[in-house]
Amino acid sequence: MAKITDLDILSAALEPVQKIDVTDLVVGRLRMLLEKRILKPGSKLPPEPEMCRMIGVSRPSLRQAYKALNLLGVIRAVPGDGTYISESTSKVLSMPLTFLMLMRKISLDDIFEFRILLEVELARQAAIRSSGQEVEAMNSQLEIMGVSFTEEQKERYLEAEYEFHNLIAQAAHNALIFEIISIVSGLLWEARKELVNFVQDRSGDFNEHYRIYEAICARDAGAAGEAMKQHLMTALNLTRGEGFFKGADA
Repeated sequence: MAKITDLDILSAALEPVQKIDVTDLVVGRLRMLLEKRILKPGSKLPPEPEMCRMIGVSRPSLRQAYKALNLLGVIRAVPGDGTYISESTSKVLSMPLTFLMLMRKISLDDIFEFRILLEVELARQAAIRSSGQEVEAMNSQLEIMGVSFTEEQKERYLEAEYEFHNLIAQAAHNALIFEIISIVSGLLWEARKELVNFVQDRSGDFNEHYRIYEAICARDAGAAGEAMKQHLMTALNLTRGEGFFKGADA
């Protein structure tokens, strides 16, 4: 029978040393500093040697963590200046959605339907919360759309239409929903560029947008939401009819 030695007892009593993921460590420290409001969006991080000392990691390890955080959009590097906490969360949120699309976990159809759910409520809130200046900005984009019906002007029409929806989202004054709808709209941008080619009557599309605007001006939240829903359902049905989403889940 083998004899149990003191070394065996010591070995059994000691737990294996857990390996620390340096990126997780750096993320955890930055998260803690943000939670305590020591760092804020736009804050400049201390120089790398100082960060290494404070966190307790080597410079190569810190740079590896920074590279991952930069790809995720949590931080941004300014050459010759330093590293900053990002002020925009769009990239932070859009990266996972982009990969979900690439992995066929969500389709463009899913995203478009999600856009409808969000934008109907945004139109309702814009009718309640928008300022006079915000309503004037919407009208400015409608004026551009109203004189851009020709084939040569379709890109100008699309850009003004995109900004019109963006202004409604801003006028709803909900920062989280605004960030989310910005990402969703961005993911659908290429599809919307193609879609404008299939809009046979841009004047009809313009009238749908104008009805949304009129309801917002009248402070009629119900009418604004309904007008937005009708407009987006028209667009969704057109994309389905043209086969934009065909094979998205294949």
